[in-house]
Amino acid sequence: QAIWLCRSIVGGCGPSVVRLRIAGTRAMSVATELTAGGVAGAAGILATQPLDTIRIRLQSCSAGLGIGSAYTGAFDCARSALRTEGVRGLYKGVASPTLTCGVMNACLFFSYDYASAMSRRYSGSGPDADLTLGQVWCAGVASGLASAFITGPTELVKVSAQTNLKNEGRIYEEWLILRGMVKDHGWLSPHGPSRGLMITVLRDTPSFGFYFMVYEAGTRHFGKNDLSSFCCGGAAGAVAWAAIYPLDVLKTRWSTAPPGKFTSLRHCLKSVLAEGGPRTFYRGFGATMARAFPQNGVIFCTYEFVKSLMTKSPSL
Repeated sequence: QAIWLCRSIVGGCGPSVVRLRIAGTRAMSVATELTAGGVAGAAGILATQPLDTIRIRLQSCSAGLGIGSAYTGAFDCARSALRTEGVRGLYKGVASPTLTCGVMNACLFFSYDYASAMSRRYSGSGPDADLTLGQVWCAGVASGLASAFITGPTELVKVSAQTNLKNEGRIYEEWLILRGMVKDHGWLSPHGPSRGLMITVLRDTPSFGFYFMVYEAGTRHFGKNDLSSFCCGGAAGAVAWAAIYPLDVLKTRWSTAPPGKFTSLRHCLKSVLAEGGPRTFYRGFGATMARAFPQNGVIFCTYEFVKSLMTKSPSL
């Protein structure tokens, strides 16, 4: 029966044709992940970018922002940005993550699917078997590691644009930031586009483990539909951010510091603690939570919707 099934699927074609069809299926899978991840990521970013700008500015040192005193909170930060920069000020840095979110989310979800498949293979379970939540967490960790190499340079350009209160918030300015980094420091130098890559890996590996684990646990309990995808995706994003928020503050301080200010991450950590104690590592936490739920709810809901549209096939 198995031989008959294989012959009926490939129509008696030779091995070269079979390989071409398998390659075509894989290419379609990559194209689906790119499209679904790109649309979902762009939707999530555009819907919540102002809150992200507020988060980054609250996390940043007031001297680095060029302001006399630190913002008192999210509303003070938003009011100041609107007064001095207009609405465009809250959308500074939006271009770099929007333009790369397709590749980043495709890498994230594709590596998660691949790690999940490897986990099923080594555990001896079937290709459609549910993973344990521990296995889901490990697959999420692997996806966070893979995507960090895209997220790191992208976020570095983004936060550089967001913390420059004097620029106009135009797309070409982010290109100038990247070009300046490469020209002045090179790609792999401590102050080039790879700055902060290690702390991005340290932040994203556990974060995406919790991200996928919470989403999977939620959808298994409530079922997978538009409402549950939105709510479980939002909850996953909130938990993922809450779990690593102090690391994100440290990453922002490290990434936006001028060359030579910090000699190491340990030096950066001590400097932030000396500035305001442990509470400094939770500046902007409220704005982050307000952003995390709707953004990740939109991402998961849109991703599932677009992917379902692209993978539908007419019944035979």
